[in-house]
Amino acid sequence: MTLVERLWWRPSPPGWEAALLSPLLALEAGFRAAAAARAALYDRGVLAVERPPVPVLSVGNVAVGGAGKTPVALAIAERLVARGRRVAVLSRGYGAVRRDARVASALASVRLGAAEAGDEPALLARRLPGVAVLCGPRRAVLARMAVDGLGADVLLLDDGFQHRALARDLDVVVLDAANPIGNGHLLPRGPNREPLAAIRRAGLGWLSRVDQADRSELERLRARLRALTGREPVESNHAPVDVVDGALLRSLGLDALRGRRVALVSGIARPGSFRRTVEGLGATVVLEQRFPDHYRFAAEDVAAALLAVRGGRADVVVTTEKDAVRLPPVLAADPAVLAVRIRAEIVRGAEVLDAGIDAALAARPAPARPEASSAGGAQ
Repeated sequence: MTLVERLWWRPSPPGWEAALLSPLLALEAGFRAAAAARAALYDRGVLAVERPPVPVLSVGNVAVGGAGKTPVALAIAERLVARGRRVAVLSRGYGAVRRDARVASALASVRLGAAEAGDEPALLARRLPGVAVLCGPRRAVLARMAVDGLGADVLLLDDGFQHRALARDLDVVVLDAANPIGNGHLLPRGPNREPLAAIRRAGLGWLSRVDQADRSELERLRARLRALTGREPVESNHAPVDVVDGALLRSLGLDALRGRRVALVSGIARPGSFRRTVEGLGATVVLEQRFPDHYRFAAEDVAAALLAVRGGRADVVVTTEKDAVRLPPVLAADPAVLAVRIRAEIVRGAEVLDAGIDAALAARPAPARPEASSAGGAQ
């Protein structure tokens, strides 16, 4: 994590550190003006919005990275599948080497790995068998591919709050309850893409990691989201549900780390939360390597962690499931490498979430569609 990123996520950085960000004040003002102008153009109908023939739900946030959107997208997709819907997840595919519109998975077949799809789509494809996952810069194009080529009858936008070119029937905005907006500033002076007030566009707020939040701050966040959305927020813990091998093929159980010395390797926005999770599973962290969010690992990047294992200092190397999909195959297959699987454990507001989903589906019932062809659209 860079110095600027550390300054971003401190709500009140020390004076000398805050001074390091002061040269970015003018750039922040420019970003704020551009974001406000873009929002106004969409609000007034100047910029076109495409509406697919099926319901659209979106998961997003106001800050960059680390809010826990992927577990939330998984939870919503699972609820849609449980309702008998044919779901397609549409993602920008951040961090991928490809920029074209492409199908990462369809009809229970995973087609693309993290390098071509991006780490979050690759993870969603693995965790959601039978759900189509498509990647590309233009969600409207992906929507047509999903509906016309794959027979999807509901679309879920991953990281879609700012992607307003595609109309949606429910916007879910995720905030990390332990640190929702960092230092409170917009890019590049802070981590926020929009002011918190932009959540007025959303239909539902979701507070993640509530078990790590200060109680008084959590109540303030609840009140703010109620005022902005008109609904109680959904609340969840970032709950570990399994420890798996580095290839994400074999379950080892949550006790696999208990009493063990571990070397942590991660490339995520909030590595501190991951460390707390691993320590909560009974492990002792003896070495930690932190890389930038969405970092594409090479074999040498994990050398120090593996050396700690080979030399007897650590028992295993532990990473996140999202990081594991970016490991080179030779590292993922190493028996010393393990990954922690996380899910959004809803602790409050499940009925609010279900009501929001059902209202979105009822507002525009999906048309009956024939079975999708095995071709599955563009590659």
